[in-house]
Amino acid sequence: MKIVLIGIRGYAKVFMDALFENKPGEDFEFTGYVYPRSRKSPIPRELIDKNIPRFDSLDEYYENNEADLVIISSPIQLHVTQTIKALENGSNVLCEKPIAATIQDALKMQEAAERNGKFVAVGFQWSFSEPILSLKRDILSGMYGKPVSCKTVVQWPRSVRYYNRSSWAGKIKNEWGEWILDSVANNATAHFLHNMFFVLGEEINRSAYPATINAEMYRANEIENYDTFMAKIKTDNDVEMLFLASHAVPENIHPIFEFNFEKGKVTFDSAKDSILYGTTDDGNKKAYGNPFDDEMRKIFTSLKAIRGEGIIPCDILTASPQLITINAVSEHYKIVDFPEEVLVRQPLKEPNLDTTLIYVKGIKEVLNECYDKEKLPSELGVSWAKAHGSFDVGEYTEFKGEKK
Repeated sequence: MKIVLIGIRGYAKVFMDALFENKPGEDFEFTGYVYPRSRKSPIPRELIDKNIPRFDSLDEYYENNEADLVIISSPIQLHVTQTIKALENGSNVLCEKPIAATIQDALKMQEAAERNGKFVAVGFQWSFSEPILSLKRDILSGMYGKPVSCKTVVQWPRSVRYYNRSSWAGKIKNEWGEWILDSVANNATAHFLHNMFFVLGEEINRSAYPATINAEMYRANEIENYDTFMAKIKTDNDVEMLFLASHAVPENIHPIFEFNFEKGKVTFDSAKDSILYGTTDDGNKKAYGNPFDDEMRKIFTSLKAIRGEGIIPCDILTASPQLITINAVSEHYKIVDFPEEVLVRQPLKEPNLDTTLIYVKGIKEVLNECYDKEKLPSELGVSWAKAHGSFDVGEYTEFKGEKK
């Protein structure tokens, strides 16, 4: 099988390294990478040493080549055109998250996949991980009973350097008016918002969908979009979700989540042992493992699916609830700026560069209290918090970007 990779920097480099390592020993050929020659970034030595051809675009690649799988790790706004181009040239696609900037683009990608008889896997790696899939199989078997509620908190500080790393970081649109909607909930922590929908899905490769949303979006950094996101979501299968995530925090606290069921509970705490545990009311406890392990399993699951061995657990429809949530809150709510008096600007030394971390005083304690009490900041009476109220999502299939 032939594989082409779009991108060489950032997360694309992780894909590249996984292809070279080929940990499972799959039989494939890495036939090229797409990276415009106008970009002057250094090319990774491995690509040069192994004589992997460079192409200016997918069009150039397809002039004389075919691909069984195209791995897309490019900016959000490019996903739709590159995915459709690959599908129309007979390739399957592994597209890094998020699927696209808007639900309309995601549905265009889905239609192209169906029309061409190919798949689009979406790279939310936890949905490909054996610990999460094993848990989901147990949930579907009825081991824990009906799901009742779930909650997740992620505190990942990101410095000014993070937002200056590219022209699209933290942007709502680019200079040509294309939607990007890059944010804490649509990039770095999107995995964990998606994971709640995925685990609650009523089929192994399907997710629950949002029915009602009550969200709060805040901004500490000098960016267009928000860096802090809190939401209460009720799913279409009647489960209460709470999602809390911020980049405007003083220290790194990896994901913590809890799922509650009629007959048990599932917990995960990265600050402890990073093991996913399930406990039933009769005292049985099961350790599923660490969902962070083997994050490149998504590549090799895709290769197996091409051979007809198994299914893609996370495709466009499976990943859509996360995108629908992002589109819907962006359309219904305004971003609230944190007051200047609660902001701290902390100088940081990062590799080869001095930068600044901007965070909110006391936000760690606020997020922890929100998680423990299952409340939004406005419900706790936090001074900087602003309530917006909830809305029904309905059959959300069009993002217009109009604030209500």
